Amino acid sequence: MARYQILYWQHVPLSVKATDEQGSVRQPLSDQFQTALKAGTDNYKEVMHSSSFKWGQIQERKGSAAEVAVAVAAELMERWDEAEALAMFRQGKLYGG
Repeated sequence: MARYQILYWQHVPLSVKATDEQGSVRQPLSDQFQTALKAGTDNYKEVMHSSSFKWGQIQERKGSAAEVAVAVAAELMERWDEAEALAMFRQGKLYGG
């Protein structure tokens, strides 16, 4: 069993961190998510130091940390819907809030 979290910049997921008894693994998402981050700001370097980064709620899933990180990242990339994510972000639902 592994615990995992998704790192977001505003409504854009950027990576998955999973942890099990062996340690932690991080899995970045594809370049399309970095592109969405860059498109959402005028100053990319400023974004890297902003408080707009947030970790989603901690969740659990069967598998090793590596398996979970890869699987969750793949699912995020497969089902990404910009409009839906932005609507959830605006409603305060994206991070489990």
